[in-house]
Amino acid sequence: MCNAKSFFLAAVLAMAAYTPASQADGYFSQVGDKFTRGFANLFTGIGEVPKNIAGASKKTNPVVGGTGGLIMGTLDTLGRTASGVFDIITSPIPTKSLVEPAYVWENFDQNTSYGDAYL
Repeated sequence: MCNAKSFFLAAVLAMAAYTPASQADGYFSQVGDKFTRGFANLFTGIGEVPKNIAGASKKTNPVVGGTGGLIMGTLDTLGRTASGVFDIITSPIPTKSLVEPAYVWENFDQNTSYGDAYL
């Protein structure tokens, strides 16, 4: 009788502590993705300068594109680098990217925007 109660108690505790592997992998996968995204944005943010120069030159002309693209690229470099630092520090809390597109090399023709994750 005592063994049956012990077995039942052990079975109940084992089921209560059970966490499906898909949820655990999902969390750690999201944390890893956020850390990787932050690390990449920290060191590749400088890619915003040529991206903005090329984009502004296509829309206007090379002189205006070079000047305006350099200014916008510098500002976007600061924003993407700061976003990378933020993503690294807060990587245990899986959230969406603060920067869209998430990496500088994604959608190279798209203008960089910030803060859409929390609106």
